[in-house]
Amino acid sequence: MLEIIIIFVLAGLAAGFLAGLLGIGGGFVIVPVLIWALPLAGISQAQVIHCAIGTSLLCICVTAISSTRAHHARQSVKWSILPLIIPGLITGSLIGSTTAAYLNDTALVSIFVAGAFATGGYLLSGHSPQQHPKPSRWPEMLYGTFTGTASTLMGIGGGSLLVPFLIYRGNKVVESVGTAAACGIPIALFGATGYAIAGWSEQSVDYAIGYLYWPAFLGIVLFSSLSAPLGAKVAHRISPIYLRRLFAGFLFLTGLQLIYGHWF
Repeated sequence: MLEIIIIFVLAGLAAGFLAGLLGIGGGFVIVPVLIWALPLAGISQAQVIHCAIGTSLLCICVTAISSTRAHHARQSVKWSILPLIIPGLITGSLIGSTTAAYLNDTALVSIFVAGAFATGGYLLSGHSPQQHPKPSRWPEMLYGTFTGTASTLMGIGGGSLLVPFLIYRGNKVVESVGTAAACGIPIALFGATGYAIAGWSEQSVDYAIGYLYWPAFLGIVLFSSLSAPLGAKVAHRISPIYLRRLFAGFLFLTGLQLIYGHWF
């Protein structure tokens, strides 16, 4: 049990730091760690991936708030964008968490890996349009629906999808990171609620509500909230080019790790 607690603590520290640094909720760290650690806690293999994703979203509810507060203190959250995109994020989160209950572990891992690789490739491409479109209701809402759906299928806060989109829409990298962190709050809240409901009728897991495993949640969030402000501080001291490359490299490594762990 001590070994599992240490794993959760280290995952929390890493997830919080990356949440502040990259504007992500930390799901790209939390999900792979939980896929590995939850069987050690006695959770059946059939429920591991769903519990990992649901619990990750629950953790992101806290890490996203901590990261958003840190970025807001540095005036890097564009609050004017949120009313345009949040309706789509909520709709997509409910769609994704409901759909996940009907997918097996291989399908969910495949979606996770594809999302990581696609986002990393976009960031490494260095794409930067000469004319940035102004924020408007329908593009933001439609992309928000896509982001909410994909994020709750992967157990992430949506930053990996939203940061490139916000950059494309004409925002600075650091503003995109801060705004994406704020968008992670509704994604995680409604997504976690959906996983709790979806797993309610499944075989019960000790110390869990639906697909939300509370020991992992407590161990991770207690420490992620401490490291998120440090990540946000570092983000404001790194060149935007290096921040893009760091983000992309992290996504590729995570995807390769999951491919190796699931298929080999």
